[in-house]
Amino acid sequence: MPRGRSSTEAKEQIVRANFALMGRTVIEDWRYEGDEKQWVLFTVAEGPYAGTVLQERYNLARRRYETGERFNDFSLTSVHDKTAYVRNAFLSATPRRVISEDWRYTTATDPIRFYFDPSDESGLSKCQNKLELFASNQIHFKQPWCEFHRSLDSETQEVWIASLEDINTAIRFLWRNRTQPGRLIEEEWQYQGTTSPVRFTLDITEDHDFYGVEFQQTIAHWSSGLGVNLRSVADMNQAIQAILGNIDCKLADPSFNYDDLAGCPTERFKSSFEIIDQFEENYLTTVECLTKGMTPTSIGEGQLPWNRITSRLTPEKIKADPRLLCTTGIFYIARISDIEGEQFLKIGITTKSSANRRCRHYDVLFATQRLSLLDIAILENALLRATVRHRPVDYLAKKFPRGFGGGNSEIRRETVLEDFTLVGNDAHQRFTAALEIASSFNQERKLSAAMINQVIAPLAI
Repeated sequence: MPRGRSSTEAKEQIVRANFALMGRTVIEDWRYEGDEKQWVLFTVAEGPYAGTVLQERYNLARRRYETGERFNDFSLTSVHDKTAYVRNAFLSATPRRVISEDWRYTTATDPIRFYFDPSDESGLSKCQNKLELFASNQIHFKQPWCEFHRSLDSETQEVWIASLEDINTAIRFLWRNRTQPGRLIEEEWQYQGTTSPVRFTLDITEDHDFYGVEFQQTIAHWSSGLGVNLRSVADMNQAIQAILGNIDCKLADPSFNYDDLAGCPTERFKSSFEIIDQFEENYLTTVECLTKGMTPTSIGEGQLPWNRITSRLTPEKIKADPRLLCTTGIFYIARISDIEGEQFLKIGITTKSSANRRCRHYDVLFATQRLSLLDIAILENALLRATVRHRPVDYLAKKFPRGFGGGNSEIRRETVLEDFTLVGNDAHQRFTAALEIASSFNQERKLSAAMINQVIAPLAI
């Protein structure tokens, strides 16, 4: 350090020159204040701290240089603005990390709060762990500088679930907001590990098929991208109760236990059990039937349970069953909208006391009184075959509200009303005539084209 009567400016130039000998450049606006213990601010051109403003007391720097120490080996301790440096280091990591705005550096062992930048798709894709699932400004991790610094020699700077600031809150947020469909984890759940099952319901509306069904999945399976299906059901008895409730049905035997059904899982899946609908009518069904086609996002899938007596009513089936030959039913025309809002006509028969009770979504436009089940089945069969050109081309793909229960082959576009009188003031008179003709063919094994034309003739325009 310059001594004697040298001017302050001259002494400053000597400090700058000495630092230049060390391969350091003192920053332009630094000024010598007359104390050799003064902090000197400088930069270096090479090494991991190149371009960073560093600091060191002049007397210590001189001693290191004179004793031949590795005087240009630096650490975070040497950085002048540690907060800015750490922020920049986290932003330069792979994947990028964003530190909370109010954070200030204290020590190398204090945890640093940050989140992974969701826009860094390239960096996130390089990670072994599925960090893209956690990349959100709502999900914060914590890691001290000393741990982070040790990872800089690796290709990526990853942390995993154990480093989350609040594991329980983070997982709940991610499962509800970053999973499709969202998942609502049960209130009492606490994180126990990535391989422990997490129980949840789907965050879906009441019109979805799996509404209210409880599933379970491990965080490890979730993070690997696996979805959920019937194998993920937490309790099949609970699932059956929820699905039945969605179609306004209940178990005939409240003590029924799915696990008591005989056979292997596949056989239990296909085993029938008895249920009761909202009109106190008994049906048989299976889990396979109730859940056919269901997915976490499906609406209107599954099949309605079948009536123990009637099942699918056709003239052939009625003739083969003496009980059905003595049964009466109702022929009806109803309007129903699919889940997209498109309207169709439904041609059908039912053994229920009213056509309105067949499906709560029906707008019944025409219905007969109770008549011979065989006669109205012949009429239905003839009318369906005669109006097939009014059936939508993609009728099998149409989805209808819960309770419709199939019957897609019986829907018709409303253009059918241009060819046939199915509703209106004289519909009853026309159907009465058609039914009389249909009754005359109840001994025929199968209707010919000519017979079909005779049956529907009173309805034709």
